[in-house]
Amino acid sequence: MILVLNLKMNLTKNNIIEYEQLIHDKNVVVLPQYPYLLFFNRRDSKYSLGSQDLSKYSKGSYTGEVCAKGLRSLGVRYALIGHSERKEYFGETLEDFRMKIQNAMDNDIIPIYCVSESYEDYQNDKDLRNIETQLEAIPNYLKYIIIAFEPSYLIGSTDVNIDYEHLNKVMVRIKDWLIERHMNHSIIYGGGVSSNNINELKTIDCIDGFIISSSALDKEEIEYIYNNINN
Repeated sequence: MILVLNLKMNLTKNNIIEYEQLIHDKNVVVLPQYPYLLFFNRRDSKYSLGSQDLSKYSKGSYTGEVCAKGLRSLGVRYALIGHSERKEYFGETLEDFRMKIQNAMDNDIIPIYCVSESYEDYQNDKDLRNIETQLEAIPNYLKYIIIAFEPSYLIGSTDVNIDYEHLNKVMVRIKDWLIERHMNHSIIYGGGVSSNNINELKTIDCIDGFIISSSALDKEEIEYIYNNINN
């Protein structure tokens, strides 16, 4: 199973050096802040390196942006695209995400495309139309994509009540959509994942792994979740 560790805007240099040592023998995907990417380039490590974002532009005069080609040259193999926080705090759109996915694909970076769900949609969008709308941002003819389904109202919490019946419905819908379009894929889940619920979560149909953030900052949580999904 895939395990993605999204470190978000956490940890400093010394913390990162310790963190790299913690995960160096684990088959995970780690997403540090941009300045720390080079701290995760040890050749004897088992983890894979990913970025928390990339630019929708391939190159040019876009101060502060980081292009896919530059990331790939640093050994980045995965890129998180479309996280709900990018929508909420930075106003990014589905067109932005489409461009980012395309840039990732053009540079042999595997996109981890986030499909989110608000609490309002959870209550009212029974046909999952917003889920499908987000999937339509995926370009055709891609080689492989990872879809990360993350209910935005559960992100960052480790003490939550997950609606497993609803989660199963969403995961099946996403998988059916991808299969209908002949897209090679994996589907992972994020939102309140912890040692308290990983046993039940990993039994949900169509789940190929998990993306964690709060739990990714806790050594004991990482060890428990990693060992649990690899048994």
